[in-house]
Amino acid sequence: MSQTSAQTFHVIVAEDDPVVAVTIAETLEERGFRVSIGRNGFDAFKIDQNDPADILITDLRMPHFDGTSLIARMQEQRPELPILVTTGYSDNLPKEEPGQLSVVQKPFSEDSIVRAVQALLGVA
Repeated sequence: MSQTSAQTFHVIVAEDDPVVAVTIAETLEERGFRVSIGRNGFDAFKIDQNDPADILITDLRMPHFDGTSLIARMQEQRPELPILVTTGYSDNLPKEEPGQLSVVQKPFSEDSIVRAVQALLGVA
């Protein structure tokens, strides 16, 4: 990616738990990222259609349109989009691909989210 400053990156967070969503958003905004929150996969997908993300952070289990469905849709339409999966479960995890898809287990630290986002985007 040609972007080098966190301020230029748009992050979409798909998370049905408002506390987790706000924690991720505030953590990244404090570091200069621009963050949009969707309460489920469908909301996140709609946000991306109007304001494309540079990276997607998604929970796996959400109502209405889960993270697994969102990942499949996004990989079909935007295969270059890096995706960070956050989950409290250890079963049925998507396969990690360096620079493309990573998984962070809940509960997670703010630093682990920042490091994972930076690694996927290739920025420090």
